[in-house]
Amino acid sequence: AVSDVSLSADAERALVAAEDASARANVAIVSAEHLLGGALLVLNELGGLSSPGSGQIEAAMRTSQGMGSEAPAEKVMFGSAARAAMGFTAAVVRQQGGGEIDARVLAIGTIASDEVSPAFFESLGMTRHELLVALQAFAN
Repeated sequence: AVSDVSLSADAERALVAAEDASARANVAIVSAEHLLGGALLVLNELGGLSSPGSGQIEAAMRTSQGMGSEAPAEKVMFGSAARAAMGFTAAVVRQQGGGEIDARVLAIGTIASDEVSPAFFESLGMTRHELLVALQAFAN
């Protein structure tokens, strides 16, 4: 949890998915792209987010963050961009009087934080705006 704002179960799953994606790519630092990708993967599992598909999301994370040749020696950690995106999201939720971040809000906040590289969206085949529109339409 980020101070007085907590994470829903699906947001917690999104963080795990981000760590897993980073580890699968042999990258020791979870990036904002991994954070967004993890949230999108969880939203795909929940249904309702028809595009982008899981394969597109995985490819966008790999393309924007690369692949390491060997597994990281230490546990995967959240990098400064992912932490900044989470902090930004928590601040917006707090400002709006909310107390919980779910996977959809985490995805929207990560995009709005400007921590995600253009290469991620390019590889996803969607603009930031198109992805935000898809997320706005997502029904929890």
